[in-house]
Amino acid sequence: MKNLLRSACWTLLAAMGMWAVRSHAADLLPDSLREPFRPDEHTVALYHFDEGQGAQTRDAMGDPALTLRAHKDFLWGKRPGFGSTAQFEVREDDANLLIGPVNNDKLELRTCERAWTVEAWVRYRGFALTDIQLDHPATYRPRGSGTSGPFAKICGTDDEGFGLTHGVRGGWDFSLHSWLEIWPLKPGLLPASRFTGSQKRAPDSDVLVYPGRRRADYGTVMHEAAIQDEEWHHVAWQFRYEDQTHYFFLDGKLIWKGTPPRRVKNDAEQNDIPFVVGGILNSREPPYHLKTYDFEGEIDELRISSVMRYPVAQELTVVERLVPEAGLHAPYEATFSTDAAEGAVRWDLAGELPEGLRFDERQGTIEGTPTEPAQERAFTLRATDAAGHSDEHTFALTVSEGEVTTSSLPLAFRRIPYREVLQTRHMVEPVRWRTTQGTLPAGISLNRESGELSGTATTPELQNFQLEATDAAGQTASRAFRLKVVDEGLRRLGPDKHTVALWDWQGPSGRFIPDVMGDSELTLTWVNSKGDTRVETPGWGRYPHFIGGGEGGFIGPEWNDKVDLKTIEKEWTVEAWVRPGGPINKYGQEFHYGHVCGTYDNTERGVWELYLSDRGSPDGSLTPGVHFLGAEPEQALKDLHPYSRPAGIAADPEWVGIRDTAWHHVAWQYSYEEDLHQLFLDGTLIWEMKSPDGRRLVNNRRHIAQFSVGSRLAGRARYGGKFNWLGPGNFFGMIGEIRISQIRRY
Repeated sequence: MKNLLRSACWTLLAAMGMWAVRSHAADLLPDSLREPFRPDEHTVALYHFDEGQGAQTRDAMGDPALTLRAHKDFLWGKRPGFGSTAQFEVREDDANLLIGPVNNDKLELRTCERAWTVEAWVRYRGFALTDIQLDHPATYRPRGSGTSGPFAKICGTDDEGFGLTHGVRGGWDFSLHSWLEIWPLKPGLLPASRFTGSQKRAPDSDVLVYPGRRRADYGTVMHEAAIQDEEWHHVAWQFRYEDQTHYFFLDGKLIWKGTPPRRVKNDAEQNDIPFVVGGILNSREPPYHLKTYDFEGEIDELRISSVMRYPVAQELTVVERLVPEAGLHAPYEATFSTDAAEGAVRWDLAGELPEGLRFDERQGTIEGTPTEPAQERAFTLRATDAAGHSDEHTFALTVSEGEVTTSSLPLAFRRIPYREVLQTRHMVEPVRWRTTQGTLPAGISLNRESGELSGTATTPELQNFQLEATDAAGQTASRAFRLKVVDEGLRRLGPDKHTVALWDWQGPSGRFIPDVMGDSELTLTWVNSKGDTRVETPGWGRYPHFIGGGEGGFIGPEWNDKVDLKTIEKEWTVEAWVRPGGPINKYGQEFHYGHVCGTYDNTERGVWELYLSDRGSPDGSLTPGVHFLGAEPEQALKDLHPYSRPAGIAADPEWVGIRDTAWHHVAWQYSYEEDLHQLFLDGTLIWEMKSPDGRRLVNNRRHIAQFSVGSRLAGRARYGGKFNWLGPGNFFGMIGEIRISQIRRY
């Protein structure tokens, strides 16, 4: 009945001259798309889906590691001239999804070092007929679509954060989206992509390319087209590293190109999401069953290539690449290229290059050794091919002086060997080092040839000094540093008889972080399904990396006496290792306040919070602080923080704040008998106050807030609840061990 109604409506629209019954795209296809793909030297992986039976399909290039297997049931279809196809139905058990290997270099596009093309033939059958509006012929839309509707994943190794149960999330996907903002009169499906690199750079590593979204103003519509029927269509996504440009094709025609502000960098060493064709293998913990991310219909002739297979220009065009930055007195070379050139290309330069650089007109190459600094020096290159076609583009070249790129030094621990190698940029080897101001801590020395600081510190102290680097070309660069030596007892927060709870973030899972003391109710898990965001700190372990969005935080229990500090009768210490990420978080927001841990959230329903803040700071440094709420308004203890309450500062100002991006230990101690709050930074008492505002601490509050780490929640959150997306209070940086003790430890 549904199909009859659909057919009748299409016939009606066609008779009115408002819509075509059938796409004529096949009549316009280039010859290369009229038959199954043929493998060549540029083919990385190719699936013909020509088996026609069984529960698996093989890579036509012969790599057995790339074999795809049906999650449960393989559905086969038929296509005249192409043979069998893979068929998909949207089901809660993801039965028809085709599953490939995990972290395979070919399927992670790592072997595509210069460019790639991901392409497939698709026949989408997830459309639904909407109400007919005679003044708006576009009544045939993807089910559930809207201006930001669902998408149908064709293939890839990303799961949009919804499928991974454990492990590291990364990878890419190629999909069909139903964005309607650019083509509102022709709604349908458009090809789109997403690429995620290393978690260390997230979200800088997350490159979303959705051509139909109005916010994607970095792109250009080349041809207005979309999939609007249930016929076969060829879709392709091309990408080139040189100019960081993405190209999308529909039925052999370029429909959109763009260069996103974030750059693709395929630097993820691990991705625990398998290559999947036909959708997302949804997690059973909890059972999302999203459906809208799965493909409905048929997919055929899926190919990944290490080149851009389809022309992106009709005649000669200069590729508008980013010109690599040059270093003063360092050898330099940059080559420029064109698209759609006919025969040999001759180049002409207009403008002045920095002194020491020259332009090769035959090769289109800048080379030499710059002898003067330059800031975005503009020059124009004009290319002319043998057919007489010409194009030009203006570029900018920067020549930078050498610099010391190491910005801060990690803490040194008394009696524990220390080693840190200083790094430089745009300096010509060999580089020599010396101390120009101040002195190093006792026991620490500088290797003048390697720039290594090493030794074994003997005394807790804080030293400020300046180091200078001189390269082989005679240029110098210097930077001021501070190196703090602390007691070796801070190095590891371990369990003992006084420990109430302890999370050390180690172990095989980054999703479930158990309490080291063995209380299963205190297990932390993801606020949202972001994957294992733990990053290795050499010599320390793996700790979560918080990018400031609140989505990557961790949550624990509600109504738990241990994390509400109610099991502690006399005194406590709440402590953690923290590593601030810098003044601007990964979303471009200024970082002034970060929730470390506690049950306090943005609804102010919980009890307490340990945080870092620079509010009121005289020099922008961060320092620990505490909030603690009782059941009544007059029992609230807010802003227990050195910069908010400077009368309590108990240390030299140099010791009070965090002025770098190194690891630091923070602690909050409290005694019921003395009603005394104390804050410690790196083992030094920096602030203390008795009965702030004349109020004794009263721990009598019952609440519905969750214990959380890193994310200052906006309500109850578990697997994607109210995780305070880009709101106030989210931590930026890393958080290490967290320990709650029923004793004052410092």
